Amino acid sequence: MATIAVDWAGLEAAFENHSPEVRSFLDRETGEVITIIGDDEGERGGDVRVHPERYLQVEPIPSREQYRIMERFIATVPFPTLAERLSDAIVGKGAFRRFKDCIAQHPDERKRWFAFRDVLVHQFILDWCKANHVEATAAPDWAIDLPPPPEVTGEELPLAVDDEQRPETADLKRYLQAWARAHGEEYQYLFGPSAFDRLAEDLTQEFNLFRRR
Repeated sequence: MATIAVDWAGLEAAFENHSPEVRSFLDRETGEVITIIGDDEGERGGDVRVHPERYLQVEPIPSREQYRIMERFIATVPFPTLAERLSDAIVGKGAFRRFKDCIAQHPDERKRWFAFRDVLVHQFILDWCKANHVEATAAPDWAIDLPPPPEVTGEELPLAVDDEQRPETADLKRYLQAWARAHGEEYQYLFGPSAFDRLAEDLTQEFNLFRRR
């Protein structure tokens, strides 16, 4: 198969687009990425339908793969408290949002997370190209090495915004925990016995994020 000038930026955007209204295809002859939104195929969409052998559909990166990337990153976090919080954040429904909110409180690790994720996402795309026999005329200008974790000096990573030291935050958390204990019987069919502390943590965090906006 002849080599093609792959539109690497367009291909990456296609892998990152999880909108159910969008379908993306890589043109095996030109390397162009074709995007079809909804039922409005247009001229290129019609060509995709008429000549399916020419176009390779690009499926967004699966959630399970994105979850594995988070797990791999957490394994490199050298700060025990942050690593524990991130591990807790990815348990259950809403894992991606909670992980994002948690890592957002630590600018240096957040920056490293994005670089870490980029490397693994790019590797996923390159593996996809290899599996589908896509040969490019030029390799993308992507970093291939995972960023190293920071050196630990013996002290725990501080919060970017010292929310947990604010009196009003502590008061809010205590209030929520007291409210949860007082209403435990009423809501026991909705929450398990250990869920109220987690609920207080989540609501306090959401409150702090809302206040910073």
